[in-house]
Amino acid sequence: MKKLLADLKSLKPFTALLLGVALNTTAYATPDIELQSIDGKTRNLSEYIGEGQWVVLNIWGTRCPPCREEVPELVRFHDDHHDKDAIVVGIAIDFPSYGYAKKDEVLTFADDYLIDFPILLSDSTITRRIGLGRLEGLPTTYLYNPEGKVVGMQVGGITKKILEDVIEKLKLQSPGSK
Repeated sequence: MKKLLADLKSLKPFTALLLGVALNTTAYATPDIELQSIDGKTRNLSEYIGEGQWVVLNIWGTRCPPCREEVPELVRFHDDHHDKDAIVVGIAIDFPSYGYAKKDEVLTFADDYLIDFPILLSDSTITRRIGLGRLEGLPTTYLYNPEGKVVGMQVGGITKKILEDVIEKLKLQSPGSK
């Protein structure tokens, strides 16, 4: 465990909060929570989490400046990994109200930013509903391992490189992970 902590501490900035979630929770696959997707269909988070791939669950808002900055990184990450070992799932909420996301606004944003990963609609209560506590800010990213366990979390922007580095480090610590 000490080696894992030392290795993860070398991956800044994601790991500071990653360590807090990874060590303080044993949460496995998100409970069955149904959310509307931007295509109008009802989706269950369990369709994505715990299905054998790493899942980057990103909670964001269309008018949130750091969210807008990180979206191209998430798109590149998803494009490079979705056929192999990891996917991104976005949960849009309204910003700055933290209320329920406005579907038309999210659709326009997704089209403008060429987002091809699944996007679900919710409000700030989503993190409590899935057992992850209070939403501390936007964007917030949770990392689930292929078995569906929360292994990381970050409030604030994330990059493709940080995600790849963290996943590689975690794979080394758990031989057999994809």
